[in-house]
Amino acid sequence: MAKQPSLASYLRGARTKRGLSVIDAAERAGVSAASIYLWETGKARPRDANLVSLCKVLKLPVRTTRDLADR
Repeated sequence: MAKQPSLASYLRGARTKRGLSVIDAAERAGVSAASIYLWETGKARPRDANLVSLCKVLKLPVRTTRDLADR
């Protein structure tokens, strides 16, 4: 069975696939670049509202992303 990615690698992969820098993604999601960095390195988890905002920017399914965040 294939291992599911961590939330951090899932977010980082989606951002790079879209060709966005950390700063671009942060500005579009209305959060700080430091927050994006912390989420992508697994040092912090986004609050629900920020996660939804980031999902919109990265065109990710909210439910799947929330499931990863809850693991």
